[in-house]
Amino acid sequence: MGLRTCDFVRDKYGRELLIDVARIESLEGFIQDDEPHAIKFYDITLITHGRGRFWLDSRSYPVEPGRLFFTTPGQVRQWQVEDLEGVCLFFTSEFIHEFFSDPLFLHRLRFFHDDGADWTLMLDAADRRDVLARLLDMEAEIRAIRPDSDHALRAGLYQLLVLLNREYARVHGLGGSPGLSRTVIRFRQLVERHFTTTHRLEEYGRLLAVTPGHLSNLTRRYLGRPAGSIIRNRLLIEAKRRLLTSDTTAERISSELGFKDPSYFSRFFKRGTGRTPTQFRAGHSSFPIGS
Repeated sequence: MGLRTCDFVRDKYGRELLIDVARIESLEGFIQDDEPHAIKFYDITLITHGRGRFWLDSRSYPVEPGRLFFTTPGQVRQWQVEDLEGVCLFFTSEFIHEFFSDPLFLHRLRFFHDDGADWTLMLDAADRRDVLARLLDMEAEIRAIRPDSDHALRAGLYQLLVLLNREYARVHGLGGSPGLSRTVIRFRQLVERHFTTTHRLEEYGRLLAVTPGHLSNLTRRYLGRPAGSIIRNRLLIEAKRRLLTSDTTAERISSELGFKDPSYFSRFFKRGTGRTPTQFRAGHSSFPIGS
């Protein structure tokens, strides 16, 4: 059993363009009902019609008109829907980073790169019309692509992300700003890059030139949990993905995730989920993951 992975099509419009806007109903083969898959780019999807469920890693969300879904590269998804219609906004990190001087911008958004986030937002009627209009304006720009379209699209994307981040924070009652701590954002980036090889908090502290205690104090302040739990949770998410979307043995997954002792991996997994890897896989014969 292999996991379908979707790459971003960079030359879809005859030259490299690292952003796309498309109607769901035109994406034949991209959204295949009941099939788990992962994407290698960012996706914001606005539902305009249809019902069902959408699974993103271990969480299930209702599919209904006016709901937005946010997907970060690498997350495993599955749709179970009827009569689905909507608009998808796809983009790569390079589309933002190659122009703006803030390499941490995408990590400051509440709905990306945070395994504690709620990856959905229900829009009221006015916001739904506004977001849809912005997406359709971007779609029209792409259809009549011009030499300076990259700049227009990048400006539109940047503004939309900022506005959605504000609305997401308001709806979910989030105060303050995670962008106040560059160290915390860098820590999350490093965990994403090194979690299969580096499990110890001390190593991340060394890479960031801070003490483990100070790093944990920062993550408690800005993310609500100690730094060690962020490392462990990332490992658990990846272990669940691999157990349920491949036929790879638990012993091999243990090695791939940097555990030298399969029995320790089994104990680690059971502490986090209440089940051994074998029990977890047996209890979920197919995706969705569940908790």
